Amino acid sequence: MAKKRRISNKAIVILKIISAMLMLFACCLYLFMNFGAFKRDLGLNTDAPLGSAQNPWYNLMFPVLFLLSISFVVYYVGNMIIRIETKQIWKADRLFFVYQIVFTGLLLITVWRWFLIDLTNALLPSIVMILAGVMNLFIPRIIDNDNADF
Repeated sequence: MAKKRRISNKAIVILKIISAMLMLFACCLYLFMNFGAFKRDLGLNTDAPLGSAQNPWYNLMFPVLFLLSISFVVYYVGNMIIRIETKQIWKADRLFFVYQIVFTGLLLITVWRWFLIDLTNALLPSIVMILAGVMNLFIPRIIDNDNADF
């Protein structure tokens, strides 16, 4: 006989939403704390145009990946909320592995950018990202046959 869980599928989804929202908060905080660096990387700064020695083309990769990752996190949160509202909680975990990949990639490029390229004031966003990641690791998967939620 299977062990009964102490946490319901709905609570698991809510915890996953909270961790994804922490990730979104950390990304927005990082963006607005380093807005000048993003303007430079996108080529919007006239002092260091894109393709110059001060701003090579590969710097454009970071803001594009960063913004695409934030867009996916927003989509992931929206998907989770829609699954709760439509009472299809068992479908909410389908994007979890993709979210883990995007989250890990976003964390790595942010830390890479922070340590190796531009040591800025990104300590607080990095701590919040790591907190969201640790929280995500400890949240269990959704069980399809948890009859209490169906």
